[in-house]
Amino acid sequence: GLYIIKIPKERSSNIRPYVSKLLTYNKTVFNLTNAELVINAGYFDPNNQKTSSYVIIDKKVVLDPTTNKSLMENQAIKPYLNTVLNRTEFRVLDCQGETKYDITAHNTKPPFRCEIKHSIQAGPMIYPDLRLSREYFVAKDENGNVTRDSITALKKCARTAIGIKDGDIYIIIANIYHKVTLPELYRICEDLKLDKAMNFDGGGSTSLNYKGTGNPNFKNFEITSDKNKNARKLKSFLVID
Repeated sequence: GLYIIKIPKERSSNIRPYVSKLLTYNKTVFNLTNAELVINAGYFDPNNQKTSSYVIIDKKVVLDPTTNKSLMENQAIKPYLNTVLNRTEFRVLDCQGETKYDITAHNTKPPFRCEIKHSIQAGPMIYPDLRLSREYFVAKDENGNVTRDSITALKKCARTAIGIKDGDIYIIIANIYHKVTLPELYRICEDLKLDKAMNFDGGGSTSLNYKGTGNPNFKNFEITSDKNKNARKLKSFLVID
């Protein structure tokens, strides 16, 4: 139930976000794009179908959480809104024609002579720092009691994560048969010796579709987090060719 997929730098993969105006299934995007691999990515509000995560495609902001009225007017979040809007994102950088990847806070400026070509936000940063409180996913009172755990970070759930190591990309999927907490996911990233890693939307959103090869040992396969394979409709995705 724990899947680790390495995408080597030498493969020169086309890695980009995909967004849907209306919520749709991971498998639908997989079929529409004819991609090799599609996973779920950013956060969204299932009630109004608005995004809770920034997404940039071809250097243009295509999803903006500040347009989500229910997020911006949430009284519990308002004191921490700047923190929420600055949560971690995965970036595809165009560095004078060379493609590089990064995982960093939304407001971080790209390196010198690099532009953000694509990005997709979720969070929190998992590795090398697990930023549960600093990205306002978890909050505790003065006695150390948990008063907020917005993504059940401290409980065992299905998870989707992405990491970087020496220019290679790592996709980590934990399904319902290998549920993990985010501290446990941190230790998985540590064992893999990743440079950086971040969390994508998980739980019921955890989804993966992979196009197999001619080898019968590598057939098409699908992962959904629900034991009955009833996938959840989603807003944003990461597509890999």
